[in-house]
Amino acid sequence: MKEQLSRLPSVQQVLKSSAASLKQCRHSILVRLIRQLLEDTRRKIQDEQIAFESREEALDSILAALQAEVDHLLHPRPQRVINATGIVLHTGLGRAPLGPELWQHLQENLAGYVSLEFDPESGERGERLDLCDDLLQLITDAGMSAVVNNNAAAVLLALNTLAERREVIVSRGELIEIGGSFRLPDVMHKSGVRMREVGTTNRTHLRDYRRAIGEDTGAILLAHPSNYRIRGFTTSPDKKEIIELAHRHDIPVIMDLGSGALFPMESVGLPQESVVADMVALGFDVITFSGDKLLGGPQAGIIVGKTQYLTAIRRNPLMRAVRCDKLTFAALTQTLQHYLREAKNPDLQSYRLLLQDRPTLQKRAQKMVTELHKQSLKDLQLGIEETEVEPGSGSMPTETLPSVALVIQSESVSESELARRFRRLEVPVIGYRRDGKFYLDLKAVAEEQDALLIQSILSVGQSR
Repeated sequence: MKEQLSRLPSVQQVLKSSAASLKQCRHSILVRLIRQLLEDTRRKIQDEQIAFESREEALDSILAALQAEVDHLLHPRPQRVINATGIVLHTGLGRAPLGPELWQHLQENLAGYVSLEFDPESGERGERLDLCDDLLQLITDAGMSAVVNNNAAAVLLALNTLAERREVIVSRGELIEIGGSFRLPDVMHKSGVRMREVGTTNRTHLRDYRRAIGEDTGAILLAHPSNYRIRGFTTSPDKKEIIELAHRHDIPVIMDLGSGALFPMESVGLPQESVVADMVALGFDVITFSGDKLLGGPQAGIIVGKTQYLTAIRRNPLMRAVRCDKLTFAALTQTLQHYLREAKNPDLQSYRLLLQDRPTLQKRAQKMVTELHKQSLKDLQLGIEETEVEPGSGSMPTETLPSVALVIQSESVSESELARRFRRLEVPVIGYRRDGKFYLDLKAVAEEQDALLIQSILSVGQSR
């Protein structure tokens, strides 16, 4: 043990032997990393997890580990990946993909200073929330809007503004949990309101809302089941009836739409989802939804509704804590402008992918397999299968979309090892495993990525 420990190099020895590539990190950072690696190695020696034949071997091991750590620290984050899961709105992979034309717009318009809170026409200070207010008003027919950093923040801000220290009535069947274990009751609690549950998990009646209304009622909250469905013996009041009941008592009604479509999904062959403009027309006072799901833009929480309530929401001191920056507003306004040009099927990357039909994907898959069969793939076996995939991010729950996947098998490599090899490529390829096979689904793969996907498969197939 003592002899093994004596073979470890000193910090100075490692520094002197370091490659030029390590000099990208400043001296003090390198020293900290070397000390950490030496301490970890010392602990492994003591636990008999590692042993070195010589001082040179120990030094080489530390240098290799140091190089790997520096490469990891300086690697782009988040890094570009190919999404071969089939899930277009994949939360872990950034939800709605932003197309190349949007990045060109950002590069051209955000390289220097921008008019985030400055009105060039008047020369006076402007309001960033007005940057996309006219667009949202026109698209949704709402009186006013506000934009925050995500939909959870939008719900929190609306509740805090309209009903702080008061009761908010909500059906038990709508107390949802969204991604990352964020629960609506927790958001309500942090907003400063008191939750008043009515009904049961599967059945809530209008009389339940009527009985719950009292002098301390600040608002009624409805949550659209954007990431779940309750089927079978269920009952829920008509939304219009709830709104009319609330308004007779001068109580505002908040609608948390979750995904929030801006046009009828069914008009382009996608599963039906609630349209924001329809909710405005129904009479909801405040409506919240996400910018990076069915809208197809950047992460944002969007609030639209009646002017009197949105004015108050905009003035809430919490707005400054949850507001968005210039990047979000630039990407969001550019995305919303597509909805001014197209009444349906906006020319956005997420919809290009969602609307790829199976025959088109089948042709692409066959073309790739033909090309790959010309190459040396050793023991990889390629196939094509029809698949069904979810849209993702809780949008259109219980619904699937037709797709096609490349299926890869190997007699000598397990599907989990194949998945690992694809993840470790310079541009990681993220697929999924099922029934002993590894799938690369094409639904969320843009056609311009086909050549890179072919090269990725070749890299894995030609590696040992």
